[in-house]
Amino acid sequence: MINTLRTSRVQLISILFTMLLSFTSVHAGGITPDLQVKLDIYKTKLTEWAKDPVIVKAVLQANSNKANMDNKTWKPLAVSNSKVKAYLTNPAGMKLLTWDNDKSLGKLFLRDKKGNLVAGSKKPAIFNIADRPAFTKAIRGKVWNSKKVKADPTTKLSSIQLSIPVKDNGKEIGILHTSIIAN
Repeated sequence: MINTLRTSRVQLISILFTMLLSFTSVHAGGITPDLQVKLDIYKTKLTEWAKDPVIVKAVLQANSNKANMDNKTWKPLAVSNSKVKAYLTNPAGMKLLTWDNDKSLGKLFLRDKKGNLVAGSKKPAIFNIADRPAFTKAIRGKVWNSKKVKADPTTKLSSIQLSIPVKDNGKEIGILHTSIIAN
């Protein structure tokens, strides 16, 4: 009888421990249910924003031009530099800045079919993100979001990354990328 009680207690503790580990692995640094609701709202918003004629036009224009910038040249430039300001103050940049007034967003970036910056609500840490999941998934037509809350490279705020394809006549031509602040 005592052995049966011990075995039952050990099994119960083991089950509780397993449940606790499962819960923390899903929620520690991951997407909580509240954050998932927020993420779903912004998936809808960004999908609509990606259809805006100013956004589509800016990506089409960028795709027809050669980028005159790379990550190495971009990184040391100050926000006040005229080359940086051109991306922040063009019509698409002004549209992104307006949308970025939403306090749940850390940034908004528009990228062309090669991952180059087209416009931004602020200066991104990286000019070209062609090798990053935020670009590689969305440019293939998939809505993409990171699975863990991490410090955003641009804003340094704990965030979830979200990317949406920008399409013209059903074809992916670029992406709209944001960070959703976790708290």
